[in-house]
Amino acid sequence: MTPENLSTRIKDADDAISEKNYSRATDILLKALEEHPENTKLLSKLGMVSYKLRDFPKAIKYFTKALEISPKDRELVYSLGLVYIKAGDKPKALGLYDRLKKLHPEKADELYRHIYS
Repeated sequence: MTPENLSTRIKDADDAISEKNYSRATDILLKALEEHPENTKLLSKLGMVSYKLRDFPKAIKYFTKALEISPKDRELVYSLGLVYIKAGDKPKALGLYDRLKKLHPEKADELYRHIYS
């Protein structure tokens, strides 16, 4: 897949997400991921769509994979923390809070507020 095709697929997935057509977005993203399994943007979007669908185990899987590829991405750390909060796993969310403090203290404070709100 050319970079232009990947960009088009991401835009199509974003359009589907905007329309709350999460199953279409998932299909588009999964097809793109087959050809770009290490693409953190695709993994992050799949994590977000899974989160919107309340499929927390899948969201955790996609965000975790993205973080393995890009361990210092503060948005990924934050997003995974939010998923753990919604999944009811505050200890893991707190672990990500500690990690995020080193990357972006302000974002870490925001995550902390979500953990205890």
